[in-house]
Amino acid sequence: MRLTLSLIALSLTGAVMAHDETPCTEEPTSKWQPFSAAIKKAEDAGHSVKNAEVHHKCYEVRGVAKDGKRFEWILNPITLEPRPEAKK
Repeated sequence: MRLTLSLIALSLTGAVMAHDETPCTEEPTSKWQPFSAAIKKAEDAGHSVKNAEVHHKCYEVRGVAKDGKRFEWILNPITLEPRPEAKK
């Protein structure tokens, strides 16, 4: 039982640490594109959006891709382009 709980705790810690919390922009929200534009971009790509939110000054869109797999987009709210991979 303890081993199972330890493994769960380690996996959750890894998942939290893997998520980059770097803001996508420092621009004021008045310069951002509408939130609905991020959702529309995913839908126009053929994806089914299940959840979308603003997090760390990024638009995060999640759901099911047109190939049936899960997807998560982290978009810059100014350009609606994916955030570049964080440098390690």
